[in-house]
Amino acid sequence: MIDPASQFGEDHETIWRLITDKLQEEIPRQSYLTWFKPLEPLSFTDRVLILKIPSRFYYDWIESHYSDHLKRAISATLGQEIEIVYDIDSSKPSPSVSRALKVQETTRSPSFRGMAENSRLNPRYRFDSFIEGDCNRFARAAAMSLADAPGRTPFNPLLIYGGSGLGKTHLMQAIGNHVEENGFARKVLYVTSEQFTTDFIKSIQTRRSESFSRIYRNADVLLLDDVQFFMAKDKTQEEFFHTFNSLHQAGKQLVFSSDRSPNDLESFDERLISRLQWGLVAELRLPEYETRLAILKNFASDEKIELPDDIAHFLAIHVTDNVRSLQSALIHMLAQSSLIGRRITMELARDAIKNLGKQVFREMTVEQIQDVVARTLGVPADLLRSKTRKREVVFARQVAMHLAIEFTRLTLKAIGLHFGGRDHATVIHARDNIEQIIKRDHKKAELLADLRHKLELASL
Repeated sequence: MIDPASQFGEDHETIWRLITDKLQEEIPRQSYLTWFKPLEPLSFTDRVLILKIPSRFYYDWIESHYSDHLKRAISATLGQEIEIVYDIDSSKPSPSVSRALKVQETTRSPSFRGMAENSRLNPRYRFDSFIEGDCNRFARAAAMSLADAPGRTPFNPLLIYGGSGLGKTHLMQAIGNHVEENGFARKVLYVTSEQFTTDFIKSIQTRRSESFSRIYRNADVLLLDDVQFFMAKDKTQEEFFHTFNSLHQAGKQLVFSSDRSPNDLESFDERLISRLQWGLVAELRLPEYETRLAILKNFASDEKIELPDDIAHFLAIHVTDNVRSLQSALIHMLAQSSLIGRRITMELARDAIKNLGKQVFREMTVEQIQDVVARTLGVPADLLRSKTRKREVVFARQVAMHLAIEFTRLTLKAIGLHFGGRDHATVIHARDNIEQIIKRDHKKAELLADLRHKLELASL
């Protein structure tokens, strides 16, 4: 067995090379290249090896799939207890984003130090990583305004509601992180309604109701997730009612989330429903195509995943339910790519769609797209292929070109040929022009969304 401190001193590169040499004996080469090759040793001091890691996603994947392999490789190579710290911010290890893993010959449970003990916030959830779109712009603006002045805006309480996977938790914790980082409140507490219920029941069982009240009623900002969990729980609702009143009367900030609007909360105390509506109620809707595409590209960029544009468009078109499904599709492709050595291709994207239990739309022809656009806009389809420069025809032609880029795999040059032999530069101009129009014209944006829906239905 090697004592790394005496044998190599602070030679972090040698120590990491020895560990990875052993690791490659245990895992497939493609998996090693994907998950461990990007890791870079930064230092080794006092038996602590610091590794630069591209993103939190790498940590999650290594922890879930290769933690035991890594433990064995370190134990077999060094035989001594060392600590590995993953540095995600690429400059220095920070308690908010680092994870320490001590490896000995006995198994030790690793822990991630990214969850603040007091606030229970996840540092990954921030405003700058929350992709804005028409579906969430109002809720995000309200959340940001509140986060700058907790307890001092009309948004108290703020209730954010919407279906699963639309970003409620992200937005709530972004508020908490912003408040904490800027020192706008002394005590921030994020908790799920299920945890609130569990804590309340335990306080009754152990006769420690004062401790429960001290934790929850001393918060300056209380972020309570999934209040629909309180439905039909009369005692918990009563405690929630008193907690609400205590904090609100003290001018503390309250933020709640729910998977439905307050009026749809069944078996819920009417007094609570009324209080949930005292401040501001903001809905998160299903993300439209542009937002889905932006979310995909942002997630891929954050996780250092090379995602071809055509595949990003394909996923954004077909995965329409929520953000979580988009990320699941991307993770499925990455897993397939790394574990069995497949390239990220359109075929892999189709497999990811099927894995989510969704039906894959068949690819449409440019002519089919032209017909749908022409019928909707009241323009003869043949004029889209003509030389006419009438304003309404030019707009319809550009819309059809824009949609042809999304719904087909043709090159820009090939698409142009279907519109009267126009070149690829004309198609690019059409795409860019339509993107600018829908940013400033809400009705035009709704029209494009309606056309996409019609094409999706037509391609089933």
